[in-house]
Amino acid sequence: MAAKNDHFIFYIAFATMICCYFLPNRSWVEAQRGGFSVELIHRDSPKSPFFNQLETTSERTINALWRSVARLNRFTPTYISKTGAQSDIRSNQGEYLMNISIGTPPFEILAIADTGSDLIWTQCHPCAHCYKQEVPLFDPKSSYTYRKLPCSSRQCQTFPHHSCSIEANDTCLYSIFYGDKSFSNGDLAIDTITLGSSTGGPTITLPKTIIGCGHNNEGSFSEKGSGIIGLGGGAVSLISQMSSLISGKFSYCLVPFSSESGISQIHFGTNAVVSGSGVVSTPLIKTPPEVFYFLTLEAISVDDDKLEFTGSSLGTSEGNIIIDSGTTLTLFPQDFYSKLEASVASKIDAKRIDAPIESLRLCYEANRTDELRVPNITMHFRNADVKLSPLNTFLLVSEGISCFTFSSFQGLAIYGNLAQMNFLVGYDIENQAVSFKPTQCS
Repeated sequence: MAAKNDHFIFYIAFATMICCYFLPNRSWVEAQRGGFSVELIHRDSPKSPFFNQLETTSERTINALWRSVARLNRFTPTYISKTGAQSDIRSNQGEYLMNISIGTPPFEILAIADTGSDLIWTQCHPCAHCYKQEVPLFDPKSSYTYRKLPCSSRQCQTFPHHSCSIEANDTCLYSIFYGDKSFSNGDLAIDTITLGSSTGGPTITLPKTIIGCGHNNEGSFSEKGSGIIGLGGGAVSLISQMSSLISGKFSYCLVPFSSESGISQIHFGTNAVVSGSGVVSTPLIKTPPEVFYFLTLEAISVDDDKLEFTGSSLGTSEGNIIIDSGTTLTLFPQDFYSKLEASVASKIDAKRIDAPIESLRLCYEANRTDELRVPNITMHFRNADVKLSPLNTFLLVSEGISCFTFSSFQGLAIYGNLAQMNFLVGYDIENQAVSFKPTQCS
């Protein structure tokens, strides 16, 4: 009788284990029903490891603008090709950070969240050639859910710049090369990703997520960072890998530079739905390379002066501008920008002065942005007129200097994060749309 009871208890325990393994994670079911949100930490926030308390607000602003310029290598025609080839990106130049955990038990990393990148990767033990990192490296041997991908797997074969390791039982290797000659090489693997909800909801677990475990990483990466979290449109980004669970929806609300906390929010699933009064939506254009999010800009109005946008090196009609959370300024080809600058300047009655850095083109003497009477600027995306506030179009970059947040760069058009601040910006991948709603994000 005791033996039968033992067998019965074993059967129940085994059945429970199997059910728990194959049924959807309870936290995912709860989170998917109501959606969830995660903090986006600006790199100059006091919560960021990049924060330098000795810097003034002006110095932080100037440094952010310099980073934005450095980041633009990723968007040059050399790296954006309509052939569909993988685009290179600029290393470590993103403006926002996310906390995620890798493995079981969870190992926390704070990495750059990048809407212009795909793969989630971090430095791993053993590291043959690694850049210096202040926080501990992830050790895949400590995670019992970590698995290297076989070279024959579909995930490996569809990943750009992959190769096969002869020494490690024909497992998959990845290589990423950046515009500044930095690089990351390592194992393409799967492991559990854990996200903590900033709204007090359950922890979100994502089993069998494709990650890069970097064993050979060199270049201009900061020792304070732990890697990159790809939020782009490619197949291995965090967004794409959990697309079915979040119904292809995410949104963010970026707080202004003047916010003391520097903490924004990124929302997923039903939390990411942008609705209500004032919402406008424009088509998301699917065009290679898939990592970037392309929109169609038709014109810009400066008060009553409407300037038709004839296109950029990205395209003359559809998909002629990239929306990017990591680029600070909004950029246009030189010929269009010159017309835009002339129109804006003609409507401002203030003393014009030299810009503190080359990337800024139109600056005025002002101790506060609200001292300037600036024109109303409206972005005319296809089917969506986005009316910007002075907070979006002029920035106090140093004491007594306020500058226009639009500039020019090598024929490209990029809708930067200053123009997106105090807007709830929603991406609906399934319905191929981006929505904007004026919001007090702080």
